[in-house]
Amino acid sequence: MTSLATHAKRFIGPLLANRWTGIVAARVLRDRIPHRGLTIDTSSPVVTPEIKAALLMRGYESSEYRFVRQYIPTDCDVIELGGSLGVISCTIRRRIDPARRQFIVEADPRLAKALRRNLAINHCDNNVEVIETAISYDPGETVSFALGESSVSGRIAADGGSLPTIEVPACTLGQLIKRHGLTNFALVSDIEGVEWRILQHDLDALARARMIVMETHKFSPYGTYDDLIAALLATGRFSLRDRHGPVIVLEPTA
Repeated sequence: MTSLATHAKRFIGPLLANRWTGIVAARVLRDRIPHRGLTIDTSSPVVTPEIKAALLMRGYESSEYRFVRQYIPTDCDVIELGGSLGVISCTIRRRIDPARRQFIVEADPRLAKALRRNLAINHCDNNVEVIETAISYDPGETVSFALGESSVSGRIAADGGSLPTIEVPACTLGQLIKRHGLTNFALVSDIEGVEWRILQHDLDALARARMIVMETHKFSPYGTYDDLIAALLATGRFSLRDRHGPVIVLEPTA
C-alpha cells in the first residue's frame, strides 16, 4: 500500500505543480507556502507561480533536501553557496547543532532579502550569516552579476546573456574559508555552473570540506553535469557517496 501511494504521489505531484496551482495557492495562502514543516514567504516578484507550486507539492529541491538531512554532519559548520529563498538554508540550520555556524552566500540582493525573511519566519537565523557576494575567479574585488527574471536564473554576468546586471562583491571559496577561520565544515552548493570554476581554480579549498552536497549544471563551454561529475572524480580527491540526477554527494578522500 505504501509503495502504491508513493508511486501515485510521484505521478500526480508533477501534474499539480504547475503555474495555476501556484497562482491559486499564493492567493489563498497570502504568499506563505507550507513546505516540509517550514513556512516560505514567496511574495518576492522573483518567485514564479511554478516555484510556488513546487513548494506546495514538496517537489522543490527535493534531492538537496534529502541529501542534506541524510549526509550533512551535525557537528560541523556549513557553507552554503546559493541560498536562494532559504528553503535548504532552513533545512541545514535545523540539521546541524545550534552552536555550529552557518554561512550562506547569495549574490542576488532580491533573494538575499527573501532569504533573511524566511530564516526569521522559521526561527532559523541563529548563528547564521548571509553574505551578499558572488563566488568568482575573475580579477577584481567585484563582479558583474546578471539579475534573472526568476529566483533560479541569476548568474555571473559573463554567463547571463542580455539580462540586466549589477556589480556585487566577489570572493573565492578559499577566501571565504580563510576569512571565517573554517576548519571543520560541510559544503552545500547550487550556483548555476560556477562549480566548474571552483574545480579549476580552487580544488584544494573544495577538498577541505568534510561532506559536499552539490547540484551540478551544464555549463558552456565546459560540458554537461555528467562531465563535471566525471572531472571531479578524476581528480582522485573525492568519492561519490550518492547521486540523484545532477545532485551529488561527495566525500573527500583521505
